[in-house]
Amino acid sequence: MKLKKLLALALAGVLMLALLTGCSGGGTEEDRLVAVGVADLFKGNSQNVEVSYSVPALTRTIRPAFTPDWFLMTPEGIIDGLDENFPIDAGQTLKGFLENSLKAYEQSNFVSFVAFDSTGMSALQQVERFSSGAPAIRVYYKDVSPTVNTKLCVGVCHKTVEGREYCLIVIVRAC
Repeated sequence: MKLKKLLALALAGVLMLALLTGCSGGGTEEDRLVAVGVADLFKGNSQNVEVSYSVPALTRTIRPAFTPDWFLMTPEGIIDGLDENFPIDAGQTLKGFLENSLKAYEQSNFVSFVAFDSTGMSALQQVERFSSGAPAIRVYYKDVSPTVNTKLCVGVCHKTVEGREYCLIVIVRAC
């Protein structure tokens, strides 16, 4: 019982710290809580990782262009991933659009874009959805051990389209 109380107190402290530190880039409290949760998943037990919670291209370029049409759908209407080949502009696919939008990070070890329907989900549920394999596109990747990464950047924002809310995430890992 005491362990549960201590855990609840520790979680409350982490959430309060996340709220007090604010979110660079003008995001909401929900954006920040999801970003902190995703960063914690990537950091694991490592204490030597510098974390940033801002990916300007996410809110400036990717969010305005996002549409649910980017998702691959099963015949039953269930989201089955992101369509890398979805045409954004004449001759440009979703993968190419993301590469261009996130070009500032192309020398990083790992850059990924994640999107999922987050309608009605709490921040914690969104982190759980992310960790259970939400639809993603690997934008840039270098085959290096994750343990060499000393910098982590997580950007999170949300977009509502036709009454549905979508969580958009960019993760950047570098050394």
